[in-house]
Amino acid sequence: MNRLRIPLILGVLSVLLFSSCVSGLSITRQIPAEANLHGIRTLRVEPTKTYPMLRRPVPSWVEGSGQMELTIPSGYSSSLSRDVAREATRSLERAIQSTDHLSVTSSSDAEAVVLSEITFMDLSERFVERSPNEGSEEKSYYLVQTATVGLSIKVMEVATGSILYTSNYADKITEEYLVGTRMWDETSKTYKIIRRFTFTRSPSFLPLFEDLLRSFERRIARQLAPSTVTEWVSLAPNRPKDAMAKEVYWLVDRGEYRLAYHRFLALYHDTGDWRWGYNAALLLQGLGELEDAIVLMDEVHAGYPSNQVSHALSRMKDALRDQQKAEMQIFGESLEEFTLVTQMYTEGR
Repeated sequence: MNRLRIPLILGVLSVLLFSSCVSGLSITRQIPAEANLHGIRTLRVEPTKTYPMLRRPVPSWVEGSGQMELTIPSGYSSSLSRDVAREATRSLERAIQSTDHLSVTSSSDAEAVVLSEITFMDLSERFVERSPNEGSEEKSYYLVQTATVGLSIKVMEVATGSILYTSNYADKITEEYLVGTRMWDETSKTYKIIRRFTFTRSPSFLPLFEDLLRSFERRIARQLAPSTVTEWVSLAPNRPKDAMAKEVYWLVDRGEYRLAYHRFLALYHDTGDWRWGYNAALLLQGLGELEDAIVLMDEVHAGYPSNQVSHALSRMKDALRDQQKAEMQIFGESLEEFTLVTQMYTEGR
């Protein structure tokens, strides 16, 4: 009897879980950049200015506290400032190339120039001692390296010499490496420090600074050029159940958005049920027809001004405003033109 009941219960749970899943779709929208480059497409990245290291920032040797077995040469090199500046230049080029709308050129035909400078550099390295538990004679010794960097950029229009955008970035990173352990030696009947054979010197600091600069790239790209984000939106659920709508949700789950849109729109016109108009409007947005989606959602909102519909309508209007602002940045349209185009959507129709 119990053997029969368990599969039955599992089957009922599966049906309930399946039926409770909410259909939806992914919607891609544009995000305007912080900078307005007025339609500029090609940039030249000038070499990043080096941060002047007036004195050696760390000692030549990293010493363990009273443990000569752990002393190793420092990972600092006199060329570090120059190497970091070169990496910053490459990092800026990668950030620009990663956008959909900007490109890097080394020629004099560039429409704008990116000027940059390493504004701050700091580094440290030291040993730390850790025990598995308090009072233990067995210990592990770690080399801890820390790097901090500051970077500033300016985008200057070549034709006018005007500064179109400025920004600053700063961050810090810490890395740890196991260098050696203090263990009991049966032969000598004493504790000995065993250094890992791979550690003949401290690692170079350059990879830490490279990681920091790479971490700025995505932010720089989004500041200089419009980008896209993908969001998941849920359809209004089929509750209370409508047999006519059930098949349309299956169409959405199979990615047949155009057909599902027409079916939901027909149901909306036939029944006046806000859910079908709401879903049809979301599908229109998913198909890239944002302005028509706003018109339909506005109509739904007029007949059913719920919080859910109001939020969706507001989100669509925000998406349209962002899209048009991004297009203005890409094609160099004036702010006045952008304001006139979006006014009727932001104030309501």
